[in-house]
Amino acid sequence: MLRILYFVLLLLFTPFLSQGQEQREESFMGLGFSYGLDFPVGQLADRYGSNFNAQLSMDIFNIGLNGVFGIEGGVLFGDGVNEDVLSPLRSENGRIPGNNGVLADVFLRQRGTILGAYINKIILPRAGNKRSGVSLGLGVGLIQRKIRFVVDSQNVGQLTGDYIEGYDRNTVGPYVKESIKFQNFGRNKSVNYEIALNFTQGYVRNTRSINFDTGMADRSRNVDLMIGLSAKWFLPIFGSREPEEIYY
Repeated sequence: MLRILYFVLLLLFTPFLSQGQEQREESFMGLGFSYGLDFPVGQLADRYGSNFNAQLSMDIFNIGLNGVFGIEGGVLFGDGVNEDVLSPLRSENGRIPGNNGVLADVFLRQRGTILGAYINKIILPRAGNKRSGVSLGLGVGLIQRKIRFVVDSQNVGQLTGDYIEGYDRNTVGPYVKESIKFQNFGRNKSVNYEIALNFTQGYVRNTRSINFDTGMADRSRNVDLMIGLSAKWFLPIFGSREPEEIYY
C-alpha cells in the first residue's frame, strides 16, 4: 500500500515540477486554514459519530495548469463514540469503580490526526477570473484515529499509563480523498477561499497487540468512509503578479 501511495504522490506532483520558468513565475504560494465536519459511513459509523477537523496547509497555485497543489495536516476531534469499549468495567449505573472504591464517570471522545498531499484542477473557471471556479481535487496521505478517555478523577487505574492502549482502538493507515470544490482567488489576492465537499476512504488497521475488553487481538483491516464539508481561507505569502493587460 505504501508503494502505491508513493506512486500516486509522484503522479500528483510531476506536472508541477516539470513546468518551465515562465509558468513558475506565474505561481504563488500561500498558507491555508480549513475547518470542516465529517460524517461517518458504513463500518466507521458503527464505531464513531461525526467529527470536526481543523487543518493547516501549504499551497501553491499554478496559473499555467489552472490548479493548486499542496501539503496539509491537522487534527480530528468529536464527542461521538458508538462503541463502548469500557462496558466490561462499568457498574450497573454506568460508572467505573476507582482504585479507592469511589465510582468515577468516564466519557469517550474521538481524536485523530491526518497528514497528506493533494492537487486541485479547475474545470469550470469563473468568467473574468481564471484563478476561480469549480475544481476537482485528489488527495492521499495517512490518517490516524483513536478513543480518548475523559475521567472525572484520576483514580481509575485501568485507564492510566500503558493500560489505555488496550482500550483506545488506535488505527492507522493510508487514505484517499476526492473533492468537489468552489475556490476563489481575488485578482489582488485579498479574498481567497474555498468551499469543498469531500469523500474520504481510509484503509486502516488496529495497531494494538490486544483489546482488553474482548481479550483478543484485532488483525482486520477496515475501510473508514467519510463524507464531509469544509471551508478554507488562504493567506498568500509570495508570488509574482500576472502581467497587466495593455490596451491600444
